Amino acid sequence: MMKVFLFDIGNVLCDFTYERFLNKYEEISGKRINMHLEEDEKLYHAVEEGKISDSIYVDRMNELKKTSWKVEDLVNAWQHIFSTNSFGQSLYYHAIGQSTPVYTLSNIAAYHITAINLKWSKLLSSADGLFLSYKMGVRKPDIRIYDLVINKLKVLPENCFFIDDLEENIIAAKSAGMNAYQFIPQNYEEIKETAAKFFEWKNKNPDLLIHN
Repeated sequence: MMKVFLFDIGNVLCDFTYERFLNKYEEISGKRINMHLEEDEKLYHAVEEGKISDSIYVDRMNELKKTSWKVEDLVNAWQHIFSTNSFGQSLYYHAIGQSTPVYTLSNIAAYHITAINLKWSKLLSSADGLFLSYKMGVRKPDIRIYDLVINKLKVLPENCFFIDDLEENIIAAKSAGMNAYQFIPQNYEEIKETAAKFFEWKNKNPDLLIHN
């Protein structure tokens, strides 16, 4: 039976911090921005679920924040906000090199993907497929997104190896029957070793290399 490796994107393949995000948004706005409002979260979830387009998201945020952003501004901002997670990208490319089926499963908007593709031209295209919330119409930790992945790939849930930085997403993935591990620095070595055993990699203790 086929086994698949599912990678989250944010803070697994590409790092970012709220502070970096807020600083960049304030830089392109030319003023302080409060991003803690309930309406902000609703709009962010809506664009990540594909319920509204990038352009509508920007228009509504401009109304809310009294700013004059363009979609291109957000793409350019996120190119700077994102940085390489060396371990995550190395594990990703190592899995690909071992002929392991590799997919992403991420809560993400279209403008994020554009920014990632501009920053790392081969990163996402190297995967066998991309499961992205804005195309799927649902976000983690909603159980439906995991079921959609399992059904689309036609695999047993226990044959899915999933890593994500957020605990609530790991709990939900486990409830769907997946093997799921929280991707945080203190777990990196355990994840590498567990993945090597799970996929029966020939090189069980690889030197993880960065591919840009």
